Amino acid sequence: MRKAVWVSALLLAATPLFAQEEEPQAPFAGGGGGAQVFTRVDSVNPMEQVKAFLAKASIMLNSDQERTLRPAVEAAIKQLQEISDRFAARRERRGRGDTAGIASLANGPAAQELKRMNDDLMAKINAVLKPDQQAAFKKFQNDEIKKGGGFAALKVVMEEAGAPLTPEQEPQIQGLYSEDAKQRAQLFREAQGRPDPAKVADLEKATMAKVARLLTAAQRKALLDSRARQQ
Repeated sequence: MRKAVWVSALLLAATPLFAQEEEPQAPFAGGGGGAQVFTRVDSVNPMEQVKAFLAKASIMLNSDQERTLRPAVEAAIKQLQEISDRFAARRERRGRGDTAGIASLANGPAAQELKRMNDDLMAKINAVLKPDQQAAFKKFQNDEIKKGGGFAALKVVMEEAGAPLTPEQEPQIQGLYSEDAKQRAQLFREAQGRPDPAKVADLEKATMAKVARLLTAAQRKALLDSRARQQ
């Protein structure tokens, strides 16, 4: 029993790696790698944005790869522009004349539509990469997911440790994080964006205690090891 309490305490200390530190936002690219390819809607040369995005993973496209990928990139930026125009027109009808930039789109009603577009482009980018580039791209994607925290980060950590969440565990743990996000958003609303850190910490601890009870011994060890590497 004493050992179980000790393990739980360590897991609680690991919470910040897997809990959002800010008010939860709609996931723009969570399923596709935790990062968005495009940072601008009004892009003259969308391939430059793609190359800048890949440079973060130290990947450079050769001329053949760029030529193969260009049609998909141009189609994606066109789709993004259409979504942006549609969203901007809706906001204008409601008396809000501000533009629909990436941030407002990613956190608004268009979030899921943008996520699907981003995920699709991610897959097409990966398809033109060489095996060594794919490995670097996968690592970059996983690192971005872990930075984002939450359920997606926990899932990646478990997969990398060879102790993946089971089909039975996933919906249960995802439900815990969803409830955490709702309560966290409520704290932010009630405090007008400045919640009491103690209340946020208590919420994180309560969520991780529930998550820990659903993990196997190997998974708890993976969680602890991951936290140790972050320190």
